Amino acid sequence: MSEPALLEVRDLDVHFPVRRPGLLRSPLTLRAVDQVSFDVRPGEVLGVVGESGCGKSTLSRALLRLIPVTAGSVRLRGVELTTLEKAALRPLRRSMQMIFQDPLASLDPRMTVGEIIAEPLKALLPRMDRAERQQRVLRMMQQVGLLPAQINRYPHEFSGGQAQRIGIARALVVAPELVVCDEPVSALDVSIKSQVINLLLDLRAEHGLTYIFVAHDLATVRHIADRVMVLYMGRVMEITDRDALYARPLHPYTRLLLSAVPIPDPTLARQRRAAPAREELPSPLALPSGCAFRTRCPLADARCVAERPILREIDGRYVACHHAEAAGA
Repeated sequence: MSEPALLEVRDLDVHFPVRRPGLLRSPLTLRAVDQVSFDVRPGEVLGVVGESGCGKSTLSRALLRLIPVTAGSVRLRGVELTTLEKAALRPLRRSMQMIFQDPLASLDPRMTVGEIIAEPLKALLPRMDRAERQQRVLRMMQQVGLLPAQINRYPHEFSGGQAQRIGIARALVVAPELVVCDEPVSALDVSIKSQVINLLLDLRAEHGLTYIFVAHDLATVRHIADRVMVLYMGRVMEITDRDALYARPLHPYTRLLLSAVPIPDPTLARQRRAAPAREELPSPLALPSGCAFRTRCPLADARCVAERPILREIDGRYVACHHAEAAGA
């Protein structure tokens, strides 16, 4: 019998009103996250990918209640998070933490490394005494590859990769179950990216962590994710096992993303046939009817104009496309 999901998300919406010029004009609605549903199993890494503006970061923050949710359900170990008051949500903050995209911007420049990492302990474990808190901070610094002698230094004294290690230590010091990584390596050099990803994998194995790993490209996600969810304009296009996704993508948008992944062999790169895409990204304030991807899809037809595809199961994977079988052929 399979273990229950750690996180269950059902029909999640995050909408923002956008005012238009003029006193009498009603605001438009930006559907940043639109009817998103998925599960995350204990101990797995779910990769979330898509182009810039597809709703990845908004989804990340909504899951942790850092921004308001318009509708839908988010359950952590069966506890509904969307309806909890602030005081009731606070104890659950220990179970879910976040690693942010820009390591230096996410750290308070006025605080030392020791103070930054200890801050969640003070907030979420106020009964912990100072000596125990200091030991926890030093132990966490060692686990992420920082030296004890650096505890009294300030963020500006560290490189981008070191600053991200501080951010990782801060997120993990309270021993969470779920860690949402919002593009944690996108601001780093290529060599540093691999070091941080390997560190995250080591910490996952050591602490039994569950990750939601957000990235804008499939090349990065391939090295860390067990399953991959593809987002487009706030909607889920495809969810499947990582290897199945790379071997046989079923959604035309997934094929488009994969065609942009660099190939180190120049001969193979020249031979690869790029997935065709028509038009540019539509405005998020005026999405096409039916399938949001239809204006760029080579398979679009009248049904794609009239009917929004639902997320359906095909051979153990989920895809929102009327022509998924043809796309994966």
